[in-house]
Parts: sequence; C-alpha cells; structure tokens
Amino acid sequence: MALSRLHPDSGRGTKNEGMTATEHGPKVNVENLSSLSRAVDPRYPSNRLVIAGALVAGVATALANLFGLDTGLGPFSAAVGVFLAWAVARELDPDHPASAALAMPASLVFLLAIGPASLLVSLGVLLGVRLAAGTVGAPLRPLDIIGVVGLAAFLGTNPIGVVGLGAMVIGVVVDEPRRNRAFLITASAVAAFVAAVLVSGLEWTWTTPDTAGWITLVIAVVATVLVIPAALPTSSTDLRTGRVLRGRVTAARVVAGSAVVAGFALAGGAGIAALAGTAVAALAGTGIRRIGAGLS
Repeated sequence: MALSRLHPDSGRGTKNEGMTATEHGPKVNVENLSSLSRAVDPRYPSNRLVIAGALVAGVATALANLFGLDTGLGPFSAAVGVFLAWAVARELDPDHPASAALAMPASLVFLLAIGPASLLVSLGVLLGVRLAAGTVGAPLRPLDIIGVVGLAAFLGTNPIGVVGLGAMVIGVVVDEPRRNRAFLITASAVAAFVAAVLVSGLEWTWTTPDTAGWITLVIAVVATVLVIPAALPTSSTDLRTGRVLRGRVTAARVVAGSAVVAGFALAGGAGIAALAGTAVAALAGTGIRRIGAGLS
C-alpha cells in the first residue's frame, strides 16, 4: 500500500487523478478504493525531492557499507526510513513542504546515530497521524479497514508494536464520525493484535538508552512542545471536502510525540530507536521549520 499522497507543494488541494487500468479500459481512481493510499506523483517538487532523497540515502548507505564504513544500516532501511520521515512530516505540517524536506536529512542523521528504525511501527504511526490530521477528507474505506486490521496483526509480532497500534486506534477514533463504526474497527484491530501476540509469544524488555538515545528523546519532547498547537492551516483536504482543521493537525502532532514517549516507556532505548529516524525526524523537521518562521 503506497502511503504518500498526491498534493501540490503549496498545500493539499489536488485530487488524485487516478490511473488507467488498460489503454482503452475504464479509469480507476485510487481515492475510490482507499482513503489512506496515495501514489507519489513526480509532477510535484516535494514528491520528486523525496524520491531523490530516498534513492540517495539508499545508494550512499550501500556505498559506505561496500567500502568498509560500518553504518549499521541496510540500504533499504535507510531509503524507507527517510521516506517515512518525509511522509509523517507532511501530515504534521500539511501547509509547509519545507518541514518534510528538513525531516529527510534529520532522518539520516538519526538512523546513523541511533540505528535502524522499526519500519513496521513507523508505518503504524504514519497511519495514525494521517487519520488524526484528517488530511484526506474521507472516512476509511473497506480496503483501508482491512489494511488497518492486517497491520495490527503484524504489529503484534513486534516488541513495541503496541505503539503503532495505539497511534492507529487514536487516529481511527479521531477520524471516524460514526462511533459504532469506530468501535468495530478499533476492536477488530486490537483483537488481531492480541491474537498475534499470543501466537508469537512476544516478550517485552526495557533497555537503558545510551547518550544518543537520551538526546534523541529530549529532541522529540522539545520538538513536540514547539509544534503544539498547530497554526491555522490553509490547505484543503485531498478530496476537497473542506479545509484541514487546526485541531486535527494539533492532534496528529500529539500522537507523533506521544508515540515516541510511549516507545521509550515501553522499551527504553530500543523504543526510542524504533521511531528516531521517522517520527522524531518528522517532529524535528517541523520544529525547525516553525522556529525559522517565527513559530507560525
């Protein structure tokens, strides 16, 4: 499931133009199938930037490893980590692509200093902040619900998967206008998670963070404080159902910061590392951009 979004760099006003199934076949709009999945449209500079940035991160990591520099990263982890940091930042600061651009180098720094992020947990956090921010402008489609429940099951095999699950549950509760439907979705996700935990025999351990881990935690907390509350957004939702709401963007930022703190509380240093190169980088990019703009 592609998780970035089609939008112009000035904001979120452009609808997904869809894709043609065959040369003469009917046009299929992705937005009709999913409220979460979006293709990366290279027509927009911010999307071209993340494509290039992820490729550069992957290639640079591969070359460094090849020539004997122990980065502690694989090329895939570096590329996807940078991409996820960009994607999370786009949800945290929908009006300003600069935040996502700043998140990418921050991501690589954190990945090299702390170690590989948990791509699975980071994906759960991305979905959670996307739902909380309400940037798509439509409730979950059936395909999205299947994806959320399926991801919850996979998170049940990860020692800190509950962090990603928690982010998704909060996102669903914030985003879904029908309380009964929200309850059914979250209950199904929690049930899938618990079943996977029982089958996998998962165990939790807490490790003391090293110096880099403590610094990363402080950065995450400070950045979260700096970016709350959000400024009044000017962007429209992807589906033109209205403007992105200030309270929803603020909620997404709280979800991202809380996920990092929860990871620390649950697993210590490992919990910080799981989100350092993704959610922490996104918060840092948003905070740096906001400071540069006079906290606007």
